[in-house]
Amino acid sequence: MKNHSRMIFLLFLGYVIVYIDKTVMGFALLPIEKEFSLSTEELGYITGIFFLSYSLFQIPAGWLNDRLGYKAMLVISLCLLGGFAFSFGVLGLSFAMLIAFRFLSGMGHSGYPCSCAKAVVSNFTLEKRTFAQSILLSSAGLAMTAGPLVAVYALANFGWRGSFAGLGVMACIIAIVIIFLVPKALSGARQKSTLSYRQLLKSPTVILLFIAIFCINIPSYGLMAWLPKFLVQQRGMPMDTSGYVIAIGGLGIWISSLCTGWLVGKYFQDREPMVIMICSLLSAMCIYTVYVMPSPVTASLFLFLGQVFLMGAFVTTFTLPMKRIPVDNMGAAMGIINTGGTLGGFVSPIVMGYLIGSSGGYYSTFVFLSVAMICAALAVVPLMVKRTHSDFTVTE
Repeated sequence: MKNHSRMIFLLFLGYVIVYIDKTVMGFALLPIEKEFSLSTEELGYITGIFFLSYSLFQIPAGWLNDRLGYKAMLVISLCLLGGFAFSFGVLGLSFAMLIAFRFLSGMGHSGYPCSCAKAVVSNFTLEKRTFAQSILLSSAGLAMTAGPLVAVYALANFGWRGSFAGLGVMACIIAIVIIFLVPKALSGARQKSTLSYRQLLKSPTVILLFIAIFCINIPSYGLMAWLPKFLVQQRGMPMDTSGYVIAIGGLGIWISSLCTGWLVGKYFQDREPMVIMICSLLSAMCIYTVYVMPSPVTASLFLFLGQVFLMGAFVTTFTLPMKRIPVDNMGAAMGIINTGGTLGGFVSPIVMGYLIGSSGGYYSTFVFLSVAMICAALAVVPLMVKRTHSDFTVTE
């Protein structure tokens, strides 16, 4: 139990760094825009190129994870992430270099989620996996609660360059600690499998969750990238006030991550698709309402609720494969499914940048984000039907 707790704690810290890297970028776009005189479309490319790389390397990272082991991939991912975050801050002297380092940073990020998923299924029994994974995913909530406050402080005191350099150093330090303190598989049954990528791609679970997580990550990363700019420039909020508004949304993510894992694991076994559908529809409604609300207080309230339901859908979607995919294929399966999520992260900032630039406002972007969540709800409807023998199940 002690080793399990220590492993989850260290993987959680690594996840916090992964999410803070994404969160800080939303605030860093403001000084970067000023320093390099970039358009909204070019700012969208800085964020989008990261997710393009993230998407391209998801499947190779999953394949390597099943062959090198999750510990090696955790260390490699954090070192690459840290090294290129440091380079982004220190060596990013032109728009082209910023694009290049964010592309390379996405390569580092790509191996971390599937490695964590593999660590969970290798060390926890079936009934404990949802809660264990939800603890790791709750790092997004911590990053979005503390991240905006830390970002505003760091940008004000160290600049965007110093902020990314420091983030890179922290990522490498955590990688070193993982080398010495995270063991290989501690316990848990092994399940031999000879499933190929073709067989995985035929699984209804893999196909539909690929689509669902693509749609869910459109508002997840779209809000992360553009919400600070919207609150400051469109709503006229001071930078520190916008940080508090986004932090409240992050608190919703944190609470939702932990509560969803416990509730689904205890009360909604085999009804996960229903949870995803309901949470997605409620999140769509709340996200649209954020745009309508004029004051920081009401915007914070609906952002909080929107993030609660969005994260409920995300956690349930991300943990469902752990119950339906064989353990020995978990890295590959999660690589395929998470590719959908990273593609959503790639598409969202670029589309939002185009919509903002063409319309001169943010209304169309909030409609876009809300429609994406409705599509996520529709994607999981077929999974609400009782599974057949053609789908894969996990046995202990």
